[in-house]
Amino acid sequence: MPFPALLIWGGAALAAGVGIKKGLDAKEDFDYAKRKGERAEENYKKAERTLEANREETQQALEQLGKLKVETFTHQIKHLVSVAQQKKNTHSFIAGYDERIFVEEMKNTAAMVEQSLEIEKGLGGAAIGGALSAFGAYGAVGALASASTGTAIAGLSGAAATNATLAWLGGGTLAAGGLGVAGGMVALGGIVLGPALAVGGFYMASKAEEAVNQAIDYEKKVDTAIAEMETVNVTMKGIRTAVAEQAAVIMELAERFEQLKVDSVDDPGFGRMFIIGKSLKDVLMVPVLQDDGTANPNISTECSGYLEIGRKA
Repeated sequence: MPFPALLIWGGAALAAGVGIKKGLDAKEDFDYAKRKGERAEENYKKAERTLEANREETQQALEQLGKLKVETFTHQIKHLVSVAQQKKNTHSFIAGYDERIFVEEMKNTAAMVEQSLEIEKGLGGAAIGGALSAFGAYGAVGALASASTGTAIAGLSGAAATNATLAWLGGGTLAAGGLGVAGGMVALGGIVLGPALAVGGFYMASKAEEAVNQAIDYEKKVDTAIAEMETVNVTMKGIRTAVAEQAAVIMELAERFEQLKVDSVDDPGFGRMFIIGKSLKDVLMVPVLQDDGTANPNISTECSGYLEIGRKA
Protein backbone atom coordinates (compact mmCIF):
# COMPACT_ATOMS: atom_id res chain seq x y z
CA MET A 1 0.00 0.00 0.00
CA PRO A 2 1.52 3.34 -1.03
CA PHE A 3 2.49 5.77 1.63
CA PRO A 4 -0.21 8.52 1.94
CA ALA A 5 2.33 11.34 1.69
CA LEU A 6 3.56 9.90 -1.61
CA LEU A 7 0.02 9.91 -2.96
CA ILE A 8 -0.42 13.52 -1.88
CA TRP A 9 2.87 14.49 -3.49
CA GLY A 10 1.99 12.66 -6.70
CA GLY A 11 -1.40 14.34 -6.87
CA ALA A 12 0.16 17.76 -6.29
CA ALA A 13 2.74 17.14 -8.97
CA LEU A 14 0.04 16.09 -11.42
CA ALA A 15 -2.02 19.18 -10.60
CA ALA A 16 1.04 21.38 -11.01
CA GLY A 17 1.76 19.78 -14.36
CA VAL A 18 -1.78 20.42 -15.53
CA GLY A 19 -1.56 23.99 -14.28
CA ILE A 20 1.72 24.57 -16.09
CA LYS A 21 0.25 23.18 -19.30
CA LYS A 22 -2.80 25.40 -18.99
CA GLY A 23 -0.54 28.33 -18.33
CA LEU A 24 1.53 27.54 -21.41
CA ASP A 25 -1.60 27.09 -23.51
CA ALA A 26 -2.94 30.41 -22.27
CA LYS A 27 0.34 32.14 -23.11
CA GLU A 28 0.29 30.62 -26.60
CA ASP A 29 -3.28 31.83 -27.07
CA PHE A 30 -2.40 35.33 -25.93
CA ASP A 31 0.65 35.34 -28.22
CA TYR A 32 -1.50 34.07 -31.09
CA ALA A 33 -4.03 36.84 -30.48
CA LYS A 34 -1.25 39.41 -30.39
CA ARG A 35 0.30 38.21 -33.68
CA LYS A 36 -3.07 38.09 -35.41
CA GLY A 37 -3.97 41.55 -34.14
CA GLU A 38 -0.61 43.08 -35.07
CA ARG A 39 -0.75 41.57 -38.55
CA ALA A 40 -4.27 42.93 -39.07
CA GLU A 41 -3.25 46.33 -37.75
CA GLU A 42 -0.28 46.52 -40.12
CA ASN A 43 -2.50 45.55 -43.07
CA TYR A 44 -4.94 48.28 -42.10
CA LYS A 45 -2.21 50.91 -41.86
CA LYS A 46 -0.81 49.84 -45.23
CA ALA A 47 -4.27 50.14 -46.84
CA GLU A 48 -4.74 53.50 -45.14
CA ARG A 49 -1.45 54.79 -46.62
CA THR A 50 -2.49 53.61 -50.07
CA LEU A 51 -5.84 55.33 -49.72
CA GLU A 52 -4.20 58.59 -48.65
CA ALA A 53 -1.78 58.44 -51.59
CA ASN A 54 -4.73 57.98 -53.95
CA ARG A 55 -6.54 60.86 -52.29
CA GLU A 56 -3.57 63.15 -52.86
CA GLU A 57 -3.20 62.05 -56.49
CA THR A 58 -6.91 62.58 -57.18
CA GLN A 59 -6.95 65.94 -55.44
CA GLN A 60 -3.94 67.06 -57.49
CA ALA A 61 -5.63 65.88 -60.69
CA LEU A 62 -8.73 67.94 -59.90
CA GLU A 63 -6.57 70.93 -59.01
CA GLN A 64 -4.72 70.70 -62.32
CA LEU A 65 -8.00 70.39 -64.21
CA GLY A 66 -9.34 73.37 -62.27
CA LYS A 67 -6.26 75.38 -63.22
CA LEU A 68 -6.70 74.40 -66.87
CA LYS A 69 -10.35 75.48 -66.76
CA VAL A 70 -9.44 78.80 -65.14
CA GLU A 71 -6.80 79.48 -67.81
CA THR A 72 -9.24 78.57 -70.58
CA PHE A 73 -11.92 80.88 -69.20
CA THR A 74 -9.46 83.75 -68.75
CA HIS A 75 -7.97 83.39 -72.23
CA GLN A 76 -10.08 81.69 -74.90
CA ILE A 77 -13.52 82.29 -73.38
CA LYS A 78 -12.67 85.82 -72.34
CA HIS A 79 -11.62 86.58 -75.91
CA LEU A 80 -14.85 85.08 -77.25
CA VAL A 81 -16.94 87.24 -74.91
CA SER A 82 -14.99 90.42 -75.67
CA VAL A 83 -15.42 89.99 -79.41
CA ALA A 84 -19.07 88.96 -79.11
CA GLN A 85 -19.82 92.09 -77.10
CA GLN A 86 -18.95 94.16 -80.18
CA LYS A 87 -22.32 93.17 -81.57
CA LYS A 88 -24.67 96.13 -81.91
CA ASN A 89 -27.36 95.01 -84.37
CA THR A 90 -30.29 92.73 -83.60
CA HIS A 91 -29.43 89.97 -86.02
CA SER A 92 -27.92 86.70 -84.96
CA PHE A 93 -24.23 86.18 -85.62
CA ILE A 94 -24.88 82.68 -86.82
CA ALA A 95 -27.76 81.51 -88.95
CA GLY A 96 -30.26 79.55 -86.89
CA TYR A 97 -28.93 80.75 -83.52
CA ASP A 98 -31.54 82.43 -81.32
CA GLU A 99 -30.45 86.00 -80.54
CA ARG A 100 -32.12 86.19 -77.12
CA ILE A 101 -30.41 83.01 -76.00
CA PHE A 102 -27.12 84.27 -77.38
CA VAL A 103 -27.25 87.53 -75.40
CA GLU A 104 -28.25 85.78 -72.18
CA GLU A 105 -25.59 83.12 -72.56
CA MET A 106 -22.90 85.73 -73.18
CA LYS A 107 -23.90 87.48 -69.94
CA ASN A 108 -23.61 84.23 -67.98
CA THR A 109 -20.34 83.35 -69.68
CA ALA A 110 -18.95 86.80 -68.92
CA ALA A 111 -19.80 86.27 -65.23
CA MET A 112 -17.89 82.96 -65.28
CA VAL A 113 -14.92 84.73 -66.83
CA GLU A 114 -14.97 87.23 -63.97
CA GLN A 115 -15.04 84.38 -61.44
CA SER A 116 -12.08 82.80 -63.18
CA LEU A 117 -10.15 86.06 -63.09
CA GLU A 118 -10.74 86.26 -59.34
CA ILE A 119 -9.48 82.73 -58.86
CA GLU A 120 -6.45 83.44 -61.05
CA LYS A 121 -5.50 86.32 -58.76
CA GLY A 122 -5.20 83.92 -55.85
CA LEU A 123 -3.32 81.11 -57.59
CA GLY A 124 -0.22 81.84 -55.55
CA GLY A 125 -1.96 81.16 -52.24
CA ALA A 126 -2.25 77.80 -50.52
CA ALA A 127 -5.97 78.27 -49.82
CA ILE A 128 -6.78 78.24 -53.52
CA GLY A 129 -6.28 74.47 -53.84
CA GLY A 130 -9.76 73.63 -52.65
CA ALA A 131 -11.30 76.18 -55.01
CA LEU A 132 -9.39 74.75 -57.96
CA SER A 133 -10.55 71.27 -57.05
CA ALA A 134 -14.13 72.51 -57.01
CA PHE A 135 -13.67 74.31 -60.30
CA GLY A 136 -12.18 71.18 -61.83
CA ALA A 137 -15.06 69.09 -60.54
CA TYR A 138 -17.90 71.33 -61.68
CA GLY A 139 -16.70 74.14 -63.95
CA ALA A 140 -18.46 76.93 -62.07
CA VAL A 141 -19.57 77.44 -58.49
CA GLY A 142 -21.31 80.62 -57.39
CA ALA A 143 -18.96 81.53 -54.55
CA LEU A 144 -15.70 80.53 -56.17
CA ALA A 145 -14.67 84.15 -56.57
CA SER A 146 -14.39 84.51 -52.79
CA ALA A 147 -11.95 81.61 -52.67
CA SER A 148 -9.08 83.92 -53.56
CA THR A 149 -9.57 85.61 -50.18
CA GLY A 150 -8.88 82.36 -48.36
CA THR A 151 -12.36 80.89 -47.99
CA ALA A 152 -12.14 77.18 -47.21
CA ILE A 153 -13.74 74.75 -49.61
CA ALA A 154 -16.37 73.89 -47.00
CA GLY A 155 -17.54 77.50 -47.20
CA LEU A 156 -18.25 77.38 -50.91
CA SER A 157 -21.79 77.32 -52.15
CA GLY A 158 -23.64 74.92 -54.39
CA ALA A 159 -22.52 71.38 -55.09
CA ALA A 160 -19.04 72.00 -53.71
CA ALA A 161 -20.48 72.69 -50.28
CA THR A 162 -22.63 69.58 -50.18
CA ASN A 163 -20.37 67.05 -51.83
CA ALA A 164 -18.46 65.34 -49.03
CA THR A 165 -16.16 63.63 -51.52
CA LEU A 166 -14.94 66.95 -52.86
CA ALA A 167 -14.53 68.31 -49.36
CA TRP A 168 -12.41 65.30 -48.44
CA LEU A 169 -10.35 65.45 -51.62
CA GLY A 170 -9.79 69.18 -51.27
CA GLY A 171 -9.51 69.26 -47.50
CA GLY A 172 -7.12 66.40 -46.97
CA THR A 173 -6.25 64.58 -43.77
CA LEU A 174 -7.54 65.29 -40.28
CA ALA A 175 -4.17 66.82 -39.43
CA ALA A 176 -4.66 69.31 -42.25
CA GLY A 177 -8.14 70.22 -41.04
CA GLY A 178 -9.98 67.98 -43.49
CA LEU A 179 -12.29 65.04 -43.00
CA GLY A 180 -9.50 62.49 -43.03
CA VAL A 181 -9.61 58.89 -44.27
CA ALA A 182 -12.79 58.15 -42.33
CA GLY A 183 -14.48 61.14 -43.90
CA GLY A 184 -13.53 59.96 -47.35
CA MET A 185 -14.90 56.49 -46.73
CA VAL A 186 -18.17 57.94 -45.50
CA ALA A 187 -18.27 60.33 -48.45
CA LEU A 188 -17.87 57.51 -50.92
CA GLY A 189 -20.29 55.11 -49.26
CA GLY A 190 -18.08 53.28 -46.76
CA ILE A 191 -19.71 52.08 -43.55
CA VAL A 192 -16.65 51.07 -41.53
CA LEU A 193 -14.65 53.92 -40.06
CA GLY A 194 -11.83 51.69 -38.91
CA PRO A 195 -11.28 48.99 -36.27
CA ALA A 196 -12.23 50.23 -32.82
CA LEU A 197 -10.12 47.84 -30.75
CA ALA A 198 -6.38 48.41 -30.55
CA VAL A 199 -4.08 45.41 -30.31
CA GLY A 200 -3.26 46.34 -26.74
CA GLY A 201 -6.88 45.77 -25.90
CA PHE A 202 -6.40 42.04 -26.29
CA TYR A 203 -4.34 42.01 -23.09
CA MET A 204 -7.28 43.40 -21.16
CA ALA A 205 -9.17 40.18 -21.79
CA SER A 206 -9.61 38.13 -18.62
CA LYS A 207 -9.16 34.85 -20.48
CA ALA A 208 -6.90 33.73 -23.30
CA GLU A 209 -9.90 32.38 -25.20
CA GLU A 210 -11.54 35.81 -24.98
CA ALA A 211 -8.38 37.45 -26.37
CA VAL A 212 -8.34 35.06 -29.32
CA ASN A 213 -12.00 35.78 -30.07
CA GLN A 214 -11.34 39.50 -29.90
CA ALA A 215 -8.40 39.13 -32.27
CA ILE A 216 -10.50 37.18 -34.76
CA ASP A 217 -13.27 39.79 -34.59
CA TYR A 218 -10.71 42.57 -34.99
CA GLU A 219 -9.25 40.87 -38.07
CA LYS A 220 -12.72 40.61 -39.63
CA LYS A 221 -13.34 44.31 -39.06
CA VAL A 222 -9.99 45.15 -40.60
CA ASP A 223 -10.69 42.99 -43.64
CA THR A 224 -14.03 44.74 -44.13
CA ALA A 225 -12.44 48.18 -43.79
CA ILE A 226 -9.68 47.30 -46.26
CA ALA A 227 -12.25 46.04 -48.78
CA GLU A 228 -14.11 49.32 -48.50
CA MET A 229 -10.91 51.29 -48.89
CA GLU A 230 -10.27 49.41 -52.11
CA THR A 231 -13.75 50.39 -53.31
CA VAL A 232 -12.87 54.02 -52.62
CA ASN A 233 -9.58 53.59 -54.50
CA VAL A 234 -11.46 52.27 -57.53
CA THR A 235 -13.85 55.22 -57.34
CA MET A 236 -10.96 57.68 -57.22
CA LYS A 237 -9.33 55.99 -60.21
CA GLY A 238 -12.59 56.57 -62.08
CA ILE A 239 -12.46 60.25 -61.12
CA ARG A 240 -8.89 60.59 -62.39
CA THR A 241 -9.85 58.90 -65.66
CA ALA A 242 -12.74 61.34 -66.10
CA VAL A 243 -10.39 64.24 -65.36
CA ALA A 244 -7.90 63.07 -67.99
CA GLU A 245 -10.61 62.65 -70.63
CA GLN A 246 -12.03 66.11 -70.05
CA ALA A 247 -8.60 67.78 -69.94
CA ALA A 248 -7.63 66.25 -73.29
CA VAL A 249 -10.79 67.58 -74.97
CA ILE A 250 -10.35 71.05 -73.43
CA MET A 251 -6.77 71.30 -74.67
CA GLU A 252 -7.66 70.19 -78.20
CA LEU A 253 -10.58 72.61 -78.49
CA ALA A 254 -8.52 75.46 -77.00
CA GLU A 255 -5.79 74.82 -79.57
CA ARG A 256 -8.33 74.83 -82.40
CA PHE A 257 -9.85 78.04 -81.05
CA GLU A 258 -6.44 79.71 -81.13
CA GLN A 259 -5.93 78.60 -84.73
CA LEU A 260 -9.19 80.22 -85.84
CA LYS A 261 -9.24 83.19 -83.47
CA VAL A 262 -10.41 86.53 -84.90
CA ASP A 263 -10.63 89.97 -83.28
CA SER A 264 -13.74 91.37 -84.91
CA VAL A 265 -17.38 90.39 -85.00
CA ASP A 266 -17.40 91.45 -88.65
CA ASP A 267 -14.65 89.00 -89.58
CA PRO A 268 -16.00 86.19 -91.78
CA GLY A 269 -14.30 83.71 -89.49
CA PHE A 270 -16.20 84.82 -86.39
CA GLY A 271 -18.90 82.20 -86.87
CA ARG A 272 -16.40 79.35 -86.79
CA MET A 273 -14.64 80.78 -83.77
CA PHE A 274 -17.97 81.19 -82.03
CA ILE A 275 -18.98 77.56 -82.61
CA ILE A 276 -15.65 76.29 -81.28
CA GLY A 277 -15.75 78.71 -78.36
CA LYS A 278 -19.26 77.69 -77.39
CA SER A 279 -18.30 74.00 -77.56
CA LEU A 280 -15.25 74.77 -75.42
CA LYS A 281 -17.36 76.61 -72.84
CA ASP A 282 -19.88 73.74 -72.76
CA VAL A 283 -17.08 71.20 -72.19
CA LEU A 284 -15.76 73.33 -69.33
CA MET A 285 -19.16 73.06 -67.68
CA VAL A 286 -19.44 69.26 -67.88
CA PRO A 287 -19.14 68.00 -64.27
CA VAL A 288 -16.50 65.42 -63.43
CA LEU A 289 -18.32 64.43 -60.24
CA GLN A 290 -21.91 63.38 -59.74
CA ASP A 291 -23.86 64.53 -56.69
CA ASP A 292 -22.98 61.29 -54.89
CA GLY A 293 -19.27 62.00 -55.30
CA THR A 294 -18.55 59.36 -57.94
CA ALA A 295 -17.20 60.02 -61.41
CA ASN A 296 -19.60 61.19 -64.10
CA PRO A 297 -20.12 58.02 -66.21
CA ASN A 298 -21.21 60.06 -69.26
CA ILE A 299 -18.28 62.45 -69.37
CA SER A 300 -16.54 60.71 -72.26
CA THR A 301 -19.67 60.79 -74.43
CA GLU A 302 -20.51 64.39 -73.55
CA CYS A 303 -17.00 65.71 -74.13
CA SER A 304 -16.47 63.78 -77.37
CA GLY A 305 -19.75 65.22 -78.69
CA TYR A 306 -18.57 68.79 -78.17
CA LEU A 307 -15.18 67.88 -79.59
CA GLU A 308 -16.80 66.59 -82.78
CA ILE A 309 -18.69 69.87 -83.18
CA GLY A 310 -15.46 71.80 -82.74
CA ARG A 311 -13.62 69.67 -85.28
CA LYS A 312 -16.30 70.28 -87.89
CA ALA A 313 -16.35 74.05 -87.41
